[in-house]
Amino acid sequence: MTRKIQDKINSDREIVDLRMQSEDLINNAEMMSEEDYRKEAKRISDAIDARVDVLFRESKDS
Repeated sequence: MTRKIQDKINSDREIVDLRMQSEDLINNAEMMSEEDYRKEAKRISDAIDARVDVLFRESKDS
């Protein structure tokens, strides 16, 4: 992965939003059941992985 792709990923609005959601999740972990926490963490992780995949493919195609 090149520096250009890394910069694109790190500045992508959707990635930034998902990272903020993960911070909120961590900050609110005490108020959630373990099951809900795990489900939300998995959702965020999967969404980040999918978005990185899209951005990586777009960069390779251009």
